[in-house]
Amino acid sequence: MFANFLKYKLFIIRRERVVSVVWFVSLTGFALLLSVMYPGMFPTKESLYSLTATLTTPSMLAMLGPVYGTDAMTTAIAMAQQCLLWFGIAAIVMNIFFVNRHTRVDEELGRHEMLASLPVGRLTGSASTLVSAFALDMIIAVVIALLTLAVNVEGTTVAGAFCYGLSIGMQGFVFAAITLLMAQLFSTAHGSLGFAFGLMGASYIVRAIGDMKGSDLSLISPLGLGLRVEAFYTNAFAPIVILLTESVVIGAIAMLVNSRRDVGAGVFAARKGRDGASAFMRSPLGLCRRLVQRGFITWAIAMFVLGSSYGSVIGQLDSFVEGNDMIKQVLQGSGAASLAEGFLPMLSGIMAMIITVPVIGVFTRLRTEEKRGRLEQIYACAVPRGKMFASITLIAVVETVVLTGLTALGLYSASASTNILSFEAIAASGFSHIPAILVFAGLTAFLVGVAPKFVGLVWALFGYSFISLYFSRLFDMPDWAVRISPYGNVPQIPIEELAAAPLAILSAIAVALGIVGYVSYRRRDIAQ
Repeated sequence: MFANFLKYKLFIIRRERVVSVVWFVSLTGFALLLSVMYPGMFPTKESLYSLTATLTTPSMLAMLGPVYGTDAMTTAIAMAQQCLLWFGIAAIVMNIFFVNRHTRVDEELGRHEMLASLPVGRLTGSASTLVSAFALDMIIAVVIALLTLAVNVEGTTVAGAFCYGLSIGMQGFVFAAITLLMAQLFSTAHGSLGFAFGLMGASYIVRAIGDMKGSDLSLISPLGLGLRVEAFYTNAFAPIVILLTESVVIGAIAMLVNSRRDVGAGVFAARKGRDGASAFMRSPLGLCRRLVQRGFITWAIAMFVLGSSYGSVIGQLDSFVEGNDMIKQVLQGSGAASLAEGFLPMLSGIMAMIITVPVIGVFTRLRTEEKRGRLEQIYACAVPRGKMFASITLIAVVETVVLTGLTALGLYSASASTNILSFEAIAASGFSHIPAILVFAGLTAFLVGVAPKFVGLVWALFGYSFISLYFSRLFDMPDWAVRISPYGNVPQIPIEELAAAPLAILSAIAVALGIVGYVSYRRRDIAQ
């Protein structure tokens, strides 16, 4: 039995020799880059304490988590405070995809049934997947810790480095166990993936609310618990132990459920469809809408709730400026009339980046259906490829507009009582990012049509855009480097006036990429 378990695990390792290596290099490489660059960004104690003052605003507490170590601030503490949450989220995303593709996806495609026909135990697949995820998380955690020790920025200690790395790994592993449980509960890969990401979003919101209020509510969230290690300060390993315990318990529950359910089925059976489809559902547009419907509803609720959670703290921002000369200087430099106006462009940019994820997913879903051989059955009938591609494009555009509108509505509804920001300002700031989002949609459409095997490259530009948006001021990036990202060309409304030229150029780029993708998709071989 152990020999079969080991063979199954080696099989998973072989399948992951590209994807997991890319994740490993990305996470550890970025951790090394930040460790090298942080000493130059904050060379003096004064700059570190100025940063600490910025991090204590309600908006930054919601975004990054609680501030600690103000009595003994070091470069290592500042780095951990600003980066630990984002590394944790990246590790969570990696684990969700990892577990889902080796469990529910394999069942959906019939691979699991083929492997189960061999002399392996019923739980071998799930156990091997969970152990492999744990091994990957631990390797990443230890390498990040060792690289941090090697760079040795001010305040680095062995305990702090391993707290930092293990917190990242354990946050990811909790969601590996959660995803394994979701794979047992839901009968489709899309359903288990959607609920796993939904729980990640809920975890972020719960943590943000708890950290803004300074309550223990954030401890319910794996993200909030992971931040309580206070790396390079108190170096508390207890949260890591709790996260590991939670992972083991959730994983054991998932195994128990797995042992009692039928292969290919979930605890919650898929809802039966109608006996006959409507005329709309028999059209390419109806099919494409059906493919993305559940994900769209989930994202719509998530964006409204996320907008509301940030809108609820806007009323507290201006009161923080009183007595804080550093914040006043920042506002004067940005040209913002209030802290809320200065915060809105950054918030709109972050929300736009979140919206970009499901929009990219719309086009990648078309590629997924192609890889699984389902589109061949459709195109064998009298269904033009161009109509399918145009339908997916229309849905991506509509989804972009609707999600942006719901985010703005949520932000305004929670902040309307303060009367600090008008709905026009919030909407203008949010909708001005639509051309940038559509550039990503156009690039994905281009790759699906021209080079479908390289669709994943769109995430490289997305990652760079996140770095330029979030770290451009910290890294003092030149203007041209910021403008490589589509978001770097969006006017900072309401600080800046609405400029039509850059938005028109972004829109033209998106349209051009989409047209090339459309023409190429109509001409190329399917699954080639």
